[in-house]
Amino acid sequence: MTCINKEKEYFRDKEHEPLSFKFKLIHEAFANMLNRQLSKDDMTFSQLIVISYLWENRDKKVTQKDISDALHIKHPTTIGLLKRLEEKEMVKVVVDPDNRKYRNIAITEKSEEFMQKNWQRKHYTDQNLVNGMTEEEILQLRHLLDKVIDNMNKLERE
Repeated sequence: MTCINKEKEYFRDKEHEPLSFKFKLIHEAFANMLNRQLSKDDMTFSQLIVISYLWENRDKKVTQKDISDALHIKHPTTIGLLKRLEEKEMVKVVVDPDNRKYRNIAITEKSEEFMQKNWQRKHYTDQNLVNGMTEEEILQLRHLLDKVIDNMNKLERE
């Protein structure tokens, strides 16, 4: 297969290229696609991930540290993301009344509306990612990707 990069053309040897390169291509294409879609809502992929985490944990107390730990991002990055999300009125940052050194993070009504809209986008994207695959192939893909994730987690702990 021939690929065209802005300045040059190159050939991909799909059968022999490193798996890590394939994951890089998938990640970049996915992040670019999402950032294009999200730009219409003045959001980024990173901000979506934070909002999604908060939405999934909306019935719990969530601190900045919880977000950093769960999403594997550094504390200063979390602070920057939350600051921008707070400016967009997507999150509320409140000092924890039980322990004043912690800040609890919660989503707003605006985030709830965004997540409903995003669910439709996610469903559409997921359907297109597996276009042409059988149900069995989709299950196998999920299983294999989970194995890769588990292996990456093992490597990270080494």
